[in-house]
Amino acid sequence: MGVTVWIVAAPLVAALVILAVPKSKTAMYRTIALVGMAVALVATFVAWGNFNFSINGPQMLSGIHDWFTLPNMWNGQSLTIGLTFAVDGLSLPLVTMTVFVALLALLARNQARNHGKTYYFWMSLAITGVLTVFTAQDLFTFILAMELALFSTFFLVLLFGGKDKRSAAFKFLIYRGFASVALLVAFVGIAYGLAGAFATGNASPGQLTFSIPALTAGLAKTKLFAGAWKTGLFLTLLLGVFIEEAFVPLHTWLPTTHQTADTPTNMLLGGVLTKTGAYVLLRFGVGMLPTEVHRFGLLIAVFGVINLLYGAFAAWAAKGWRRLIAFGSISHMGLVLLGIASMTAAGLQGAMFMMVSSGLLTAMLFFLTGSIEHRTSSSELENLGGLSHSMPLVSGFLLFGALGSLGLPLTSGFISEVQAFIGGFTTFPAASFVGLLGLILSAVYLLYAIQRTTFGPKREAFAGFADATTLELVPSIVFTLLVLVIGIYPHVVAQFFGLSVNTLLGIGG
Repeated sequence: MGVTVWIVAAPLVAALVILAVPKSKTAMYRTIALVGMAVALVATFVAWGNFNFSINGPQMLSGIHDWFTLPNMWNGQSLTIGLTFAVDGLSLPLVTMTVFVALLALLARNQARNHGKTYYFWMSLAITGVLTVFTAQDLFTFILAMELALFSTFFLVLLFGGKDKRSAAFKFLIYRGFASVALLVAFVGIAYGLAGAFATGNASPGQLTFSIPALTAGLAKTKLFAGAWKTGLFLTLLLGVFIEEAFVPLHTWLPTTHQTADTPTNMLLGGVLTKTGAYVLLRFGVGMLPTEVHRFGLLIAVFGVINLLYGAFAAWAAKGWRRLIAFGSISHMGLVLLGIASMTAAGLQGAMFMMVSSGLLTAMLFFLTGSIEHRTSSSELENLGGLSHSMPLVSGFLLFGALGSLGLPLTSGFISEVQAFIGGFTTFPAASFVGLLGLILSAVYLLYAIQRTTFGPKREAFAGFADATTLELVPSIVFTLLVLVIGIYPHVVAQFFGLSVNTLLGIGG
């Protein structure tokens, strides 16, 4: 098996082994899940070492090229489905972020001690789904992976969430289910459109394929694709992306889900799963329908600014850390939209950086506030205060996560915001100027929350709390180092993103 198969297969094998282990071996479930992620991490490092920067397209392709065939799918042609995986300049940094966040999430505290078998099974499957989304080279595999991630996260919330977990889980399922339907329609429509199903005149039909690289290369045949159909499919794709990313006004499922999910699930959901929508917009929108991205660029930019500002105002009004982090993530992803809408090198690269930066910082904040909630039994700001006296290390890491999230220089948040706004001002200066208010608001709500949580007079009720344990220090240090490395030496990631930016701009003109 190739290295990319190992990245995806490791957590899947761990899930299957967990099912096979007797229930009497409760302590083994977490260990098995961690071993699976450790294997995926090693495979990811191997992929970094084998990456060829002279190649713009997918690399390290592996898997089953002819998984199965569906006969007579279009104009007498059969459709061959592949189970193949690869990485490129866009996907490899996202895969790396996913592996780190997932590994550290498995180290986090959870309330599933008595249901370890079921819990770590669904966790491993959810991780498998997200990793497959970022590496899949066939639309069928891609759709299958999105559904796997969807249902795995649904069961994590439904079975192991807190108050109102049932309503939150089904709200998550309904919203993300509608997103999946919209994306499925768009994907299939794009495949048939590039094969000539919607062509006008007497144009010769093309080859029907679900291969993502083949579909991207098939843009040379867009003359077969009638303009009205392209517009309709792109807007359908955009609707699916807006729901996936919890963009206003389709956002209510995200804070509700974060409010009830446990800490590891929140890390995976906020850090990784909510980045798949932006990945879809880059891979399939910019990569396959670039003229439509240009055409609706202003609309996308305006929605980006709306989400940037709304997320910041809502985070400011939030009374607890869970909702604050959720709305802060929405604000971050609004900046991603602005960067993509610009269709400039700086904007696209800034959007990619923000996906990674937001993923790491969101997961870090959920991890640390989860540690605080484990001790205080609350994440509501009114119930906290003065924690720096009894928990200086946890408080210090929380402050660093907040500063990185608001874009402190030398952190990943800073390089992400600078590039995204450079792209935004190049194409949409007025909208970008309004969006700058979001940066000011992020400083306000994050520093206010830090002040309410860690500063202030010492509380007697918190006097006996222990500071960070070893299992809390290790993830906190790893998150901090990753955020600093990207902020101080962005080339370590930019060299990958640069390849994909050049490819996307070459497609989009």
